[in-house]
Amino acid sequence: MLDLTTPIIPYEGTGIFKLNAHYNDFKKLLEVEKISYNEEVRKYGDKSPQWNILWIYDDGENEVMEFFFAKGRLFKIILKGNFKGNLPNGVNLDTTIDDAKKMDSTLKFNDWEEIFESQNGYWVDYDEETKKLSWITIFIPAAESDDFYNYNW
Repeated sequence: MLDLTTPIIPYEGTGIFKLNAHYNDFKKLLEVEKISYNEEVRKYGDKSPQWNILWIYDDGENEVMEFFFAKGRLFKIILKGNFKGNLPNGVNLDTTIDDAKKMDSTLKFNDWEEIFESQNGYWVDYDEETKKLSWITIFIPAAESDDFYNYNW
């Protein structure tokens, strides 16, 4: 069963979903837990390995989680929609961007990526209208490296 209230732990995962999990083990976990998903395969450039991206919905309509695999390893999780878990500092999807910046002084806007990045191992974006966070991304430590897209992790 899908638990949408689990803590969000940067560099580790959330609930039963652990970063660095192997693709086949992850799909078996979804089967055992009876969690349905959609999947897409992508390739980014000639030197990029295949990416497998899985989407999970809370009730079949609202996307709440995205999982990104390359080289058979889970390297990024995006949490959105009705996901209710908190980061260790208390930031969650009901938090406004202004409050998130107060709760985490390292949260800074990246002009190139057009997202907010934290030195505490997560990225966020927010809805311009409500000012609430629209998603929280956690990832493996290598994702913060300039060498990430060489896939030597």
